[in-house]
Amino acid sequence: MSSIRTMLSRRTFLRRSLVAAAGGAGFFIAPQSLSLLNAAWAQQTPRGDDYKALVCVFLLGGNDGYNLVVPRSTAEYAVYADRRRGLTIPSAQLLPIEPLSGATHALGLHPALGEMRDLFQQRRLSVLANVGALLEPVSRSAYDNRSARLPPQLFSHNDQQDFWQTLEARSPVDSTPMSGWAGRAADLLHAGYNPDATIAMNLSLAGANPFLAGRASQALAVGTGAISSLVTEHDDDAALRLEALLAQSHPNLLVEQYRRTLQGAVGDYRTLQSALADASPLATAFPPPPAEGAPAADRFAFVLGSQLRRAAELISLRQTFGHRRQIFFTALGGFDTHDSQSRDQPELLAGLSRALGAFHAATVELGVESEVTTFTSSEFGRSLTSNGDGSDHAWGNHLFVFGGAVDGGRIVGEMPDLSAASPVIAGDGNLIPQISVDQYGATLARWFGVQDETALDVLFPSLANFDTRDLGFML
Repeated sequence: MSSIRTMLSRRTFLRRSLVAAAGGAGFFIAPQSLSLLNAAWAQQTPRGDDYKALVCVFLLGGNDGYNLVVPRSTAEYAVYADRRRGLTIPSAQLLPIEPLSGATHALGLHPALGEMRDLFQQRRLSVLANVGALLEPVSRSAYDNRSARLPPQLFSHNDQQDFWQTLEARSPVDSTPMSGWAGRAADLLHAGYNPDATIAMNLSLAGANPFLAGRASQALAVGTGAISSLVTEHDDDAALRLEALLAQSHPNLLVEQYRRTLQGAVGDYRTLQSALADASPLATAFPPPPAEGAPAADRFAFVLGSQLRRAAELISLRQTFGHRRQIFFTALGGFDTHDSQSRDQPELLAGLSRALGAFHAATVELGVESEVTTFTSSEFGRSLTSNGDGSDHAWGNHLFVFGGAVDGGRIVGEMPDLSAASPVIAGDGNLIPQISVDQYGATLARWFGVQDETALDVLFPSLANFDTRDLGFML
């Protein structure tokens, strides 16, 4: 059993999470979240019968976006090939795409991304060009002379994974609980859209993470295999005795909070176990377990595909759980390609593409293609130049967003000029992002149901520093 629940009981708490946060648990709430709670009060009334889900696919390690989307026109490809040297993908192997907008020259996708290319050509997927962690717009001159205000520990895996998921530039001495922007979205929307929910709105298929952690609402980590509420290895009666103990209130505040949290988690997993056992199986075929000696792509496809299969199953049970809004977190590791990138990245991308293709097919099967939006994230991009066998930590990156509600077949933003004179290539070779994570997230959140501009500024603390608040890739 695993859970990232943090406070109080089950159905009552999930229905009244804002009351709990503003009341007895208020001393855990950071001062800057008070405006969030005030906005939440205005949004907690029932919001209608529509359903929407966001699915985050985090590429852990920092995917190399320069080989995700590659120029195909003669002049631009020559610059790319000169820069990348040993990492260059032959032009003839690229999968051509025909963007409806945002491209000034011919482009192609990595040859391992067949399913993603098909979705792009079907106008179900768009590419976000040059996205990255930003507190404010950064010019090349400001970056080069070190006057730019930058996110904390810009090239650190852990710090940038946390920043991408929380968007909180925290002081080293800040002891208030961390929250993710998906968690803060649940703080705002859960009570209004899911008033009769039996489990949490935010569901992780990849373990605990800050992305789904709210200041008042809770998230639940769900495994991809059989679901158990309580497991005991040595004593068959131990689970019964523990449940009897959890049914007894305790006068100590902290012990009582722990009791309710654990009791609620046990109940959530029992609810999941029962619902999944009764669910109709999906007809969509997801990548199977890899055979012995199979290519690494088969393993990557299975690892991510198992998470996305479980997400599809939970989407199919949305009415059972009382959900009109759900957010899922999935992840695939291995993208820290300092070495052997030309061998490893194609396997990673092939597995990614196969898993995402299967998930899209499952949303079509379930009749929710236009209600589910899937988007990729990664803590940073990688260096334009090769280190000899791979690439190193860098900054800006190219990402995908897809689903029936996406204005697909487009390049969102501008594909960067890779020449030495480029205004977005810093002196140290880093690609300076032109789209911030705040803008990316706010565009998704607006489609998801966060319409109040003040609330968007609380969810995305740096959004006010950018002129464009909606990138326009959602229909």
